[in-house]
Amino acid sequence: MPTIKTIFFISLLLSLLLVSCSDSAAPVYQGSEIEILKASVTHELEKEFERHDYSLDELDHGVPPLILQTMPRDLSQISSSSRKKEVFFKSLLPMILLANNEIHRERKQIIEFKQILEKGGKLNDDQLHRLNSLATRYKVESANLTSKQALSELLLRIDIIPPALALAQAANESAWGTSRFSQQANNLFGEWTFIKGAGIVPEGRPEGATYEVRRFENVYESIRSYLRNLNTHFAYKEMRQIRAEARAAGNKLKASELAEGLFRYSIRGEEYVRDLQSLIRSNRLTRFANVGLKSRG
Repeated sequence: MPTIKTIFFISLLLSLLLVSCSDSAAPVYQGSEIEILKASVTHELEKEFERHDYSLDELDHGVPPLILQTMPRDLSQISSSSRKKEVFFKSLLPMILLANNEIHRERKQIIEFKQILEKGGKLNDDQLHRLNSLATRYKVESANLTSKQALSELLLRIDIIPPALALAQAANESAWGTSRFSQQANNLFGEWTFIKGAGIVPEGRPEGATYEVRRFENVYESIRSYLRNLNTHFAYKEMRQIRAEARAAGNKLKASELAEGLFRYSIRGEEYVRDLQSLIRSNRLTRFANVGLKSRG
């Protein structure tokens, strides 16, 4: 029989990791031409990076907008830790920037709507439709979405996650892209689903449990879902508040500071936060803070 403590931990994980499979559609990046890479092994992927002149040491001209269909199947066989990390970071950084770009454009729209209303104007039908779509996507319920309170809540939720934090969590949750779920389900962040057949049944799942580890069409969709999860779930409201306070003070978003608000992401709590901060620090992930996407036009 499971103990009360075990039941509590299972309930907590269900609450934190459950992500709906009925996400409302988000806009697709409309900047540079995106290329989907189908390389299945590391040396093929590295050739693609070379073809795009993509190096982590030379990002002044931006990162190529690349989406991985899957993580390389042989990541676990790479003996060199530095090479494995480089492949991992180069693989995910473009997709994190692409997903953040979507969020940035959504945030810009809300700011524009807010400015119109503050000047005494009204939103047209297209703008109201867009506002409703964003409210649905970011789980903001209000009888009046054009109210100051509703718009403030949307701005609290619709904001980017620093690449350093996303990279650190992906490394931690997916064992540097080698975990069973990252390899077989393109799931880098351990998100769950209760829709039977929509994921992979984890080993050691308690008897009677029905959750599965969610399967994603490609790695990019896992990243987008993760960002939406941080921006909507009640468990991460502290992270969103830290981010909002930094915005209000005119400060840059700092990954290590935002990590302080993610103590509920894992049952390890503060120890998990310290692990993220250590990953950010030891891998110099803040070097990617001001990197943008490369235009191929």
